[in-house]
Amino acid sequence: MQLSPEEQSNRYYTFLLILAILIIASTLRSPMTSVGPLVPFIREDLQISNSTVGLLNTLPLIAFGLFSPFVPRLSRKYGMEVTLMLAMVVLSFGIFIRSTGSVSLLLTGTVLLGIGIAVGNVLMPGLIKMSFPYRIGLMTGIYSVSMNVFGALASGISVPVASSALFSWQSALQLWGILSVVAIIVLLMRLPAILAEDKKVPGKVNNQPSSALFKSKIAWAVTLYMGFQSFIPYSIFTWLPDMMLEKGFDATEAGWFMAIYQAGLIPATFIVPMIAAKMHNQRMLAFLSGVLLFTGLLGTSLSSSYFILVFLILTGMGAGTTFSLAMMFFVLRTRTVTESAQLSGMAQSVGYLIAATGPILLGTVAQWTNGWTVPYMILMGVATCIALFGLVAGQNKLVTADSKE
Repeated sequence: MQLSPEEQSNRYYTFLLILAILIIASTLRSPMTSVGPLVPFIREDLQISNSTVGLLNTLPLIAFGLFSPFVPRLSRKYGMEVTLMLAMVVLSFGIFIRSTGSVSLLLTGTVLLGIGIAVGNVLMPGLIKMSFPYRIGLMTGIYSVSMNVFGALASGISVPVASSALFSWQSALQLWGILSVVAIIVLLMRLPAILAEDKKVPGKVNNQPSSALFKSKIAWAVTLYMGFQSFIPYSIFTWLPDMMLEKGFDATEAGWFMAIYQAGLIPATFIVPMIAAKMHNQRMLAFLSGVLLFTGLLGTSLSSSYFILVFLILTGMGAGTTFSLAMMFFVLRTRTVTESAQLSGMAQSVGYLIAATGPILLGTVAQWTNGWTVPYMILMGVATCIALFGLVAGQNKLVTADSKE
């Protein structure tokens, strides 16, 4: 059966939308996960302290927290996809200038890429809910897998690229700007459809968190679950290579260990959203995600042989489960795209400010205590909090702007 020109056009633009979601997702972790394995190179070349190193993954999280509340205004004015395209431009510029070789530009570029990623973090769950209302679990899984596959790849190949004769640590960081440029191109190709949809006003949603939302127990549970589940991976992205170096592994092994940790995220990020979407409530799943993180972190702290890989995979599975559930809670705890975006804005604004304390806190504590034992204990304490807040966030209750629970 031959499709009409209108049906062919719809299929073409839907394909581009799916491609845009995949590529944008690939830009939301890789610019940050590429940094951790390169810390020894950056620290030696620029002569910076552990506190400054901690800023490399703390500054984007602060940008997430501070800029997320402004994303709704941009989205209301320009629409989701145009706002995402602008974010990819900012992200590309940030990736480029942070790799020019000075401390000031390194930190400035890091802030800019944090702003670009913040837009994607806030808008992508709402875009998926709006565009694929009957495939939310599947599309959230695909989105999460793309994010973590490229995040793992960035961790694994950063040191080999930086160590090669033709490249440097600056080249290893700049490499991931290719993805954001491709995202811009795909969104430009979708521009005719975006402009046509703009006349119907989809994608322009009021995702400014209402005052009622800040009084909601469920909304706060989702927010704290989001914050604590981000605290662990972003701390690991920054310090896992140093943790592995202390155990006697070399820089290349440490980079691939980070990739293996993230490989543990991938099956969880694909399967968990589809399971969660079919469950009456997600309380037990959310609780077990914290237990899995605790177990993986405990084993990682105690192991010094290659058996540590098992515990890194367990930690990754726990992180993948918590991340997927956090994204799903924005959808499952709300009725509409507007409410989903409002909850996403609140959770990511407050949550990432909580997570921002992780990299710099752990680096400072490690320096004070001359080791990683206490930071591991802090991470396990956070995993316990994730399990407890998951019991509340996983309840089968809806958060609405005008409801009282």
